[in-house]
Amino acid sequence: MRSKPIEPEQHRTTRLIKLICEIKSNPWQTPAQLWRALEISRPQFFKDKKALAKLGFVFDYDRKRIRYVIKKDLYLPVSDLTAVEALSLVMAVRQISAAGDHTLAFDAVRAIKKIIANSEKRIRELLEYALDDDVLKNKFKVDSRIIEELWQAQERWIRLEIVYDDFSQNRERTIQIDPYTLYFKGRALYLDAFVPEEKKVLMFRVSRVKQILGRVGNFAVREDYNFRERHRHSFRVITTDKPPQLVRIKFQANAARYIDETYHHESQKKAHFTDGSLVLSLTVSDPREVLWYLVFPWGDEAEILEPQWLREEAIRVAQQIVAKYQTDK
Repeated sequence: MRSKPIEPEQHRTTRLIKLICEIKSNPWQTPAQLWRALEISRPQFFKDKKALAKLGFVFDYDRKRIRYVIKKDLYLPVSDLTAVEALSLVMAVRQISAAGDHTLAFDAVRAIKKIIANSEKRIRELLEYALDDDVLKNKFKVDSRIIEELWQAQERWIRLEIVYDDFSQNRERTIQIDPYTLYFKGRALYLDAFVPEEKKVLMFRVSRVKQILGRVGNFAVREDYNFRERHRHSFRVITTDKPPQLVRIKFQANAARYIDETYHHESQKKAHFTDGSLVLSLTVSDPREVLWYLVFPWGDEAEILEPQWLREEAIRVAQQIVAKYQTDK
């Protein structure tokens, strides 16, 4: 009888981590949607669920609430943590925020808050100042009290009325929102929230929430909301309701070495050529972000191959830059 091949431990661990991330980031999925998102079979899903339960992470699908619920999470005792090590974790939030589009970076902030709460009184004040004032207030421009109230509303499904500085309308306005998900993205803190007045989910930058006026009832999360799917094609920050678009950029040899060693997006594909150049293909929500954050920084070392409208946009912006410098002479 042929023996069954042994699964590499790193593959199993990676799969379990992905499962935890999905439960945390997208609890509103149905079981079938969940194992399709993870690209695993139904039997494998239940094996992994059982494996996580043995580790102390227990979750189930609550059909009444139409979502996954974490019933048990293993508490890890933290011992022998020095004041400098705790302060290092606080300051590391700035780097954690650049890690990705998921909510785990925000959970890291809450984990650090627990460490601070359990610290000795003589160091607690310093750590609280470092997180609330130096990191959240000065670096991210957000009020920790507003963050806490948004998080409580997200967890308890409470509709809020807020005052928001809407840059797109160049004014502050009062809005009712259903807070869905808090997350770090592009080194800033954001909130996905359903706006009943506009009947759609919008992305709010938390630093622009000027005031929370009050709680105005409860809400239920829309069945069509999926955090991962909503953000999977975002290159940096922007999400849209339009289909994602293919962007191809050619980098000359000097730039290609740096582009090749960097992870840019989950859709990335690279084609290498004998002259050392490289063509990077990305499928993203808003190609203009690729232009701003990846093409322009490399100057004439990068050339947009498609789409054509983005090439024309690059030409337009380049001409405006040239005109600006000629005017200044």
